[in-house]
Amino acid sequence: MFAPRYRVTTSVTMRMPTPMRLRDLIRQIRAARTAAEERAVINKECAYIRSTFREEDSVWRCRNIAKLLYIHMLG
Repeated sequence: MFAPRYRVTTSVTMRMPTPMRLRDLIRQIRAARTAAEERAVINKECAYIRSTFREEDSVWRCRNIAKLLYIHMLG
């Protein structure tokens, strides 16, 4: 009769690149010459962290939490 139909589904998962380490974030913040540059570095990294937290199983969750704690301590 009829040949069975099989659906071929492919899931493309977009992996986020490896996040920067805490020590690299600290170096970038300390290397900023002005407060505006410092805020720009922090805002960019916070935006990246927010996007990684939207994923269910983030491999780098503990690294991102450590960075958030450091940013919180900066004030």
